[in-house]
Amino acid sequence: MKQGTFERQIFIQSDVKTVVGVVANYNQHHKIHPLIVKVEQAQDAPAGVQRFFITDQLQWGPFKFKIKYRADIISVTQDTVHTEAFQSPGTYVTNITKVTPAQSGVTLHETITLKTPDLLFGYAFQQAQTAHEEMLKRIKHFIEA
Repeated sequence: MKQGTFERQIFIQSDVKTVVGVVANYNQHHKIHPLIVKVEQAQDAPAGVQRFFITDQLQWGPFKFKIKYRADIISVTQDTVHTEAFQSPGTYVTNITKVTPAQSGVTLHETITLKTPDLLFGYAFQQAQTAHEEMLKRIKHFIEA
């Protein structure tokens, strides 16, 4: 297993409550996450957890394929969203999103940690970095529009 962490942030002209609301609403993530094509909310989530099954459309060279994984919203506070995702074989993603007031808006800051089998790490880490950079731009546009 190999593990890596990256961070992304963006300024959004909005308030903390609105931005946290968008980030914590997985039913809207197909509109803002560039890889997500389908979101299904699970009926059997553990107490205190919102559980979803998400389908991503990925590409590797000329090959396009879909993967389905479990994503859990572990906690949502006034300014933080903590999520975890698992996809077989052995891929784990933890995301801590913090939203803080800044100037005339907020700063949305993500810290993403990815752990995956060695052979998948390079591809998965690059996909996650690229997708989250684009997602933050889309969140900004979605909220400011």
